[in-house]
Amino acid sequence: MVESHNEISGEVARNLYLGGSAPTALAGIPPVNADFTGRTTDLARIADALRPSPDSVPVVVSAVAGLAGVGKTTLAVKSAHDAVSAGWFPGGVLFVDMRGYSADNRLDPGEALSVFLQALGVAGEHIPPALSAREALYRSKLSERTGRVLVLVDNASSADQVRPLLPSSPHRVLVTSRHTLGDLHGARKIDLNVLPRVEAVAMLDTAVRTANPADRRVVEGAEAAGEVAEFCGYLPLALSIVAAILVSDPDQPISEMAAALRSSTTRLNELSYDRDLAVRAAFDLSYTRLERDDARLFRLLSLNRGPRISFEAAAALADLPPRDTAKILGRLRRAHMIEQGEPRGWFRFHDLLRLYAEHRVSVDESADACDAAVVRLLDYYVDAMRLVDEDLMPSPDALPKSRSSFRAERTNVVDAITLAHESGQYQQVTQLTFALSGYLLFQRNWEVWRTVYQLALHAARQLKDRPGEAKALLGLGRAARHQRDFDASRTRYHEALVVYRTLDDHRGEARALHHLGSILRLQGDYGAARVHYDDALALYRLLGKRHGEADIAHNLGTMARHQKCHDQARTHYLEALTICREIGDRRREARALEQLGKTARDQGDPAQARGHWQAAIVAYEHANDGPYATGLRRRMARDFPA
Repeated sequence: MVESHNEISGEVARNLYLGGSAPTALAGIPPVNADFTGRTTDLARIADALRPSPDSVPVVVSAVAGLAGVGKTTLAVKSAHDAVSAGWFPGGVLFVDMRGYSADNRLDPGEALSVFLQALGVAGEHIPPALSAREALYRSKLSERTGRVLVLVDNASSADQVRPLLPSSPHRVLVTSRHTLGDLHGARKIDLNVLPRVEAVAMLDTAVRTANPADRRVVEGAEAAGEVAEFCGYLPLALSIVAAILVSDPDQPISEMAAALRSSTTRLNELSYDRDLAVRAAFDLSYTRLERDDARLFRLLSLNRGPRISFEAAAALADLPPRDTAKILGRLRRAHMIEQGEPRGWFRFHDLLRLYAEHRVSVDESADACDAAVVRLLDYYVDAMRLVDEDLMPSPDALPKSRSSFRAERTNVVDAITLAHESGQYQQVTQLTFALSGYLLFQRNWEVWRTVYQLALHAARQLKDRPGEAKALLGLGRAARHQRDFDASRTRYHEALVVYRTLDDHRGEARALHHLGSILRLQGDYGAARVHYDDALALYRLLGKRHGEADIAHNLGTMARHQKCHDQARTHYLEALTICREIGDRRREARALEQLGKTARDQGDPAQARGHWQAAIVAYEHANDGPYATGLRRRMARDFPA
């Protein structure tokens, strides 16, 4: 589905078709591409708008709108052919390419009217010079026609290019544009998206088999063909270029094409066939039409590594007020240079447009300007993450409603950490990593946790930030523990212990000892675990950290229970329970009660076990831990059926 445009000239004017003696010639419409496939839903929507009705108001379809190369012209041309074949436009078809995105060759509405008037039988010397007079004569001539006429206005860049060409009833107008022409009143908007994966692969197959029906490269290389379609961003123009390359080289395996496109740094260069068929050239035409501030923000957006961006983060990138930034983003979306993301107020790139924006920022922005924009973006993320202290939240659902948008923001922060590290912004690396820890904890994504904490460790060491280094070591120990890599976990916790002792940080030392005790317990070395627990407990008592005391008592109870020392386990759990009730910690209280229930069950006392578990359920509910309460109810029903 290649975009195809007819140049407007005297020759084209003579070939425009308007009914008369050749009702089936369709000379004014470009032919349908032989490799056209899919688009069933879009064709149906346009057909619904073009279908004759008793309504006296003309229907304008402005959307075949979409980004460069998405197949707007091809779809409009196919729709026009289908409509004529259905007999809906016996009066003929007028077609004009407005070349709206060509800086040097853009067609003026007056020129287009001159072409239309000549096609309607008006001699050149009788065409008035004024635009308003041409409009009046154009509508007058259309009103004289006995059959309905379809006016196909292709490649318009603004509503101002289109308005003078709008006919009166009962004729119809089909407009294509890279912009969503929201100010073209009365228009039915149909935004065109990229192809679904299946249709994209089918388009490749149709194209190569049109040239050679025996060509089975796409069918037999289905996996590679799917890769090619993905690397093309499912964009019809890019797929057409790949098809042209494959057709010109019948011996080239499609797997070789996939390999050539695999590198994002060279992908736009690969998507070129001769001078007239290139993705970058199509994007250039749209980019050069952007206003200065719009073009600047478009290219700066590529500095954000995340899959989407909020308008607040975009404002930080551009160093503009959020309100002004939101307006620019709206214009970029209407120009189809970016797409609407989720939730509302977020935006994203098409894959190939992201690569193009990265190219533009490397060409049009200085290194200093890019560095400054990255620092502003990272500072924004740091400030955003500080608004909510995740470590104090029982779950992501406990976030205040007014701050819920920051849940979406956190998905970008992981990529921002990598960006900060690559940019040498080590302070932001540690700040963002530690602020993100609560979110990653609830996500239980330990691989990502390990990756960002490794970056934080390197950053802290570059900064000679010993407290940050120790905190990163604790984080790496935690990730390794949850990944069941106990040796690595013990090593990291021991390294953290050494740093905390060097800093004379008793609180950090207690935490490191506590974690080391738990790792040794999990490895079955109960004697060494007890030594570390006792040392941690002494420090917690010295510091007055009752939560730490409760946790140590709880862990000692668990270790005793695993050793079948039930009475000793019960003593430790009761100690933990007493402390939790004194400090009002319902969550820890629930955990102690649950373990007391397990101990009672193991000792053959079901009545006492049920009593502890019922109390634990109440405590979990008071702590807003509904899932734990539900799980414990199920365990009771399983272990003590009625």
